[in-house]
Amino acid sequence: MTTDWTKQLCHFIKTLRYEDIPPAVIERAKMMIMQTVGVSLCSADLKQVKDAIAISKEMSPGGEGEATLWADGAKVSWEAAAFTAGAMGDTLDWEDCSVTGHPSAGVIPTAVIASEVLKKSGKDLLTAVVAGYEVYQRVALAGRSNIVSYNIFGNLTVLMKLLDLSEEKMDQAFGIGTACAIIPANVHEITMSDSLNYLYGFRAESTITMIKTALNGIENMEDAFDDPTAYLLHCGYQEPEWLTYELGSKWLMMEMLLVKHWPANVFVQTYAELASRVVKKNRFDPDQVAEIIIRPSVAFRHWYSQTGYESLTQAQFSIPYCTACAMYHPDPGAEWYQPETLKDPKIVALMNKVKADGFVKQEGMKFIKDLIEGKHPEKFMIVRMNDGTEYVESAFTHPGHPNYMLTRDEFKDRFRLEVKHILSPKKVEGALDCICHLDEYEDASVLPTFFH
Repeated sequence: MTTDWTKQLCHFIKTLRYEDIPPAVIERAKMMIMQTVGVSLCSADLKQVKDAIAISKEMSPGGEGEATLWADGAKVSWEAAAFTAGAMGDTLDWEDCSVTGHPSAGVIPTAVIASEVLKKSGKDLLTAVVAGYEVYQRVALAGRSNIVSYNIFGNLTVLMKLLDLSEEKMDQAFGIGTACAIIPANVHEITMSDSLNYLYGFRAESTITMIKTALNGIENMEDAFDDPTAYLLHCGYQEPEWLTYELGSKWLMMEMLLVKHWPANVFVQTYAELASRVVKKNRFDPDQVAEIIIRPSVAFRHWYSQTGYESLTQAQFSIPYCTACAMYHPDPGAEWYQPETLKDPKIVALMNKVKADGFVKQEGMKFIKDLIEGKHPEKFMIVRMNDGTEYVESAFTHPGHPNYMLTRDEFKDRFRLEVKHILSPKKVEGALDCICHLDEYEDASVLPTFFH
């Protein structure tokens, strides 16, 4: 080995202090906690999340544990709480998107639950969140594997920081993580299986076991990002220089983290925004729409169904579905993906009136890099009514894009929308106040008391 990238990552995690992090980055970390908790709780009305909650309780019989089960309030084991919160984070596909995947579905639940269990301060929690995002992003850019596998490295980083591991044990933990991270294919993207959401829960659960193993110490698992026979060898492409790219001076979470404004796939976001905007502005009856023209659309997200959808993932990845759903339900929530909505005859009829006039040029991973960097073309939605009236709306991107980030007040309003069916108004405002002032809390374990 001729490099020391793994050791540099460990040193960054070990030495990063709250005081080293720019205020704007701390603010973004708070807002990402707010966003991820909000969309996680919003998913509680869906069957899959109810199943995850039941599984977590089975994992912790007797109801005695150290971690709060989100949306339920029961006390369960650390691992059980992490499983459910991790799955909830991605169920509505509403949390975030980076060039490489969804770090928030791992970093945020892992950090919040670990801080509760370990009774860490708000500053500790925020520092761990920032470290988790920064390491996740660099490892993911260094070698392509699978979007869920990267969460291992964000989760491990959070746990390393909050448990104050030695740099040697961090190195060993990364070794364990690389051995568990390789997934050869994104099967769920072919089958459109909702098992995708559980994968984030599995990662949140298993990384706690990984870190506990590293705490006891293992042998010969160091330097896994440097060993030419280890992690990067198995990735689809390798750009190892990303591992330590401007580490500690350039905050990639500010540039590469896109916040989703809608509960849908990242390529569907702007179209859902346009649909909601045009119907709210013009107050027309979606039943009277003759056709909807999208210029340009995205080829691998422009699919239809004559009968509705079987899975959340199918619907979340469909521009026609989300366009139609946003017109009938302009305020998003779990209702978008209830079984009756997925097969609503009105939504099915309307989505089959959505037509593409050209497509955004696709060039592999560059496609999403261009999206994050704001290089995609302006998108137009033309709605033609049965009486001949025509409405037009356009946008380059949606609120939450790095170039069009939500303000704190917009994040707070989105949180209120996301949790209005789950939390009481008092709990909603309590959670918002706690998150916005986390760095003033000596014990951040108070935060989950607002989540049920």
